[in-house]
Amino acid sequence: MKVDLPAEQQAIIENLVSSGRFSSAGEAVTEGLRLLVSSERLRQQVQEGIEQADRGELIDHDTVFGQLRAMAAATQAPSGH
Repeated sequence: MKVDLPAEQQAIIENLVSSGRFSSAGEAVTEGLRLLVSSERLRQQVQEGIEQADRGELIDHDTVFGQLRAMAAATQAPSGH
């Protein structure tokens, strides 16, 4: 696949490669796509949360923090070794 980028975006990629941040333009673009996928996944999860809230599917903060405290205590509990 061939992609034509605007000069400004090409310059950004060239600077990232010349600075040593990435070993090639392809590597920089791959990282950009990885971040895009991650951002889209987060956007989808936020939208799902908004829809759940709109349906009234919420957990109050006392319950959430209680669950987090219990999880933290379970991970910090001494093992029987």
